[in-house]
Amino acid sequence: MATTKTQDGGQKYGVTVQIAALLVITMQYVQSFVTPGLATVRAAYGSLGIDTVMIQQIQGIPSLMAIFGAILVGILERYMKKKHILILAMVLMFAGSLAAFVPETVEGFWLLLATRVVLGLGRGMIFPMASSFIADLFTGKKRDQLMSFKTAIGGISGSIFQIIGGMLAVLSWRYAFIGMLMAVPIALMIIAWLKEPEVKPAGTTADGKKGNPLKSITAISWLIIVVAGIWNIFQFSYMTSISLAIAGVGLGDTGVTGWISSLQTASCAVGALCYGAFLKGRLGGFDLPIAIALEGIGFFILTHVITVPAYAVGTILYGFGFGLLNPALILQLVKVLPREGATLGLSLLAGSQNLFQFFSAPVLAFLAPVLGVAGVKGATGVDSAALANWNVAWMLAVVYFIFVLALILIGKAKAPQLIAGTKQPAAAAVEKMEAHEDDDQQ
Repeated sequence: MATTKTQDGGQKYGVTVQIAALLVITMQYVQSFVTPGLATVRAAYGSLGIDTVMIQQIQGIPSLMAIFGAILVGILERYMKKKHILILAMVLMFAGSLAAFVPETVEGFWLLLATRVVLGLGRGMIFPMASSFIADLFTGKKRDQLMSFKTAIGGISGSIFQIIGGMLAVLSWRYAFIGMLMAVPIALMIIAWLKEPEVKPAGTTADGKKGNPLKSITAISWLIIVVAGIWNIFQFSYMTSISLAIAGVGLGDTGVTGWISSLQTASCAVGALCYGAFLKGRLGGFDLPIAIALEGIGFFILTHVITVPAYAVGTILYGFGFGLLNPALILQLVKVLPREGATLGLSLLAGSQNLFQFFSAPVLAFLAPVLGVAGVKGATGVDSAALANWNVAWMLAVVYFIFVLALILIGKAKAPQLIAGTKQPAAAAVEKMEAHEDDDQQ
């Protein structure tokens, strides 16, 4: 498809390229097929002495390996075309479906975890590229819209994948893993339609020499990367605990887990669409603390009202908050990075998030008794041992909300131009301001 030039000298791509760029995020959610089936995997391997902590590593190990996958992208982009890196990542993701063929033995369980290592590496590579392709191929309002719609597409695909995965897991946990291959046609569309970005890798000089790529990562960027990573300790607890919590409190089987989990991804999609369509620029730059507050309220409901309707409400609030937070966070990071540093910066963000995400379960398990919420009876009379992670999450969400709010207030006072989510001047006003600057220079 032919392209035209934008005002800033970039390319203006057509609909198929935009669709392909948005579809990259669906590869990130391929493992959602498996999420509702953790309880059935536990049933299959529990009698062999495989405990719940090890079952949770089916989700945790991909997070660990995603750290290395994300970092690998920052290295490979200096030697390979970005589209080739993406193809490699998708191949690794689909290799994770081989878990469906391992035997139900102790040795088979270790083979299952090995396939999760491979999948996690590919997942970690896709995570930063889902955003960096948009950041590299598009600019301005189109970039911001696509970044928000990307989260929505991820939520929609994840919702569909989880519903299908839940239904397949009722038949057999193996079918949930095989279901991942249903996303192969999407991968083929990405390969056919996506364009190779023309942006040079971070650290590349004008004459093509490779310098130090980390020089493009500013101090503010590092702060965002670390703060976002720490929040993932608590945020990720929804994904690791939803199946086990519903089973633990007796609210239903994997089918119930599947449709409640799908509410999370669907509400995430709605939140992202609302953010891209009309919320961005209307929250006064407080997008991130508002999103954290919604997630925290969702966790509070999940731990204090143990009914299916309440779990639906808590999940929707959490998902909507997540839908706001993801594009707001990425746009905030991109805003403080030079364009050539977008891929590396987003790779470091992905690595940070996945590093803390991997340690989510043990950190929350350590904090639960410290905060007095491990294995105690709540007001509902339900043993909260299965809900301990969420009890910790909503308490720490309060602290985190105050902390991030303070950072935003400081930023607005000292450097408001670096706060994403604030209203930007109209194009005509920008041109007039630039014209005045040119006159002053002359």
